[in-house]
Amino acid sequence: MDRSRIPVALALALAVFSIVLAAVRIGRSSQESSFTVERSSFFDAGRSGIARIRIHGMIQGGKAPGEAGSERIIALIREAEQADAIRGVILDIDSGGGETGATKQIYEAVKDLKKKKPVITVIGGVAASGGYYIASASDRIFALETSIVGSIGVISLHPNIAGLLDKVGIRMQTMKTGPHKDSSYPFRDLSAEEQQMYADLLDDSYRVFIADVSEGRKQSQKTVEEWADGKIYSGKKAKALQMIDDIGGEREALAAMKLLLKTDEDLPIYEPEPDFFEELFSSFPSNRFQARMPSLPASGLYYLYPSADLVERFLSRQPLIEAR
Repeated sequence: MDRSRIPVALALALAVFSIVLAAVRIGRSSQESSFTVERSSFFDAGRSGIARIRIHGMIQGGKAPGEAGSERIIALIREAEQADAIRGVILDIDSGGGETGATKQIYEAVKDLKKKKPVITVIGGVAASGGYYIASASDRIFALETSIVGSIGVISLHPNIAGLLDKVGIRMQTMKTGPHKDSSYPFRDLSAEEQQMYADLLDDSYRVFIADVSEGRKQSQKTVEEWADGKIYSGKKAKALQMIDDIGGEREALAAMKLLLKTDEDLPIYEPEPDFFEELFSSFPSNRFQARMPSLPASGLYYLYPSADLVERFLSRQPLIEAR
């Protein structure tokens, strides 16, 4: 090919690609529902059924990628609430929690949904802290005997990396408008007043957590406070403590859903369609690399179970203040 024609060919290819993407987006936006059905036969199409909504990974606010972004989850919950074809919802939770604000928003959305349609949570590997917070809003909770449940409590981390910076010859100069403006920065120790400030924030978050779990699980706040010493429990122990309703997975949850709906009918399960553009661009090499990189939340308050993975991320990336 004549080299002078290469830019023209590239421009044409890019234009065609853009048209295809636009057509796909238009097609997707014209669909009535985000949910597609898992069906064993063609005749299942169009039947009413159960929506499965996954909450996997660290819960984050806004348009966070993956299956634990609050905006995506809440939109699916609202859609399931309004869709006539959806008779109930199964929350598939495998999460150690996340941001307090995002967790609270999802909890409230589940609570609203439960007023109109039955909601059952199925816990996979873990539903700790914020993950359990959301689960508590559902009508029933199922977990495996070996699932990790609990971690109701609060923790605050404020690393001071000033010594490390001194070793590498870096000095930080901070200009601020108030004595506590830099309290979240990891370049000095917190003053006694600042420690009390964070303690008050964490205590407020803790009290909201206790009150909401108490309401969701229909238990006294005193009972929930007995769970809320930061411990994690196996699904078997959580069942004995009444933190969950029964041992089981999705099969048992579907049987319970039939009882709630007062039906013997085998209902198909609807799943949200994957986001085309997220899947497309996540396939690019640079994005695959970023997806493997550990991600940490910004400093703030979190209902988050501090797993070994979190500690590894903390040590490898950046400072974190968290609540769980």
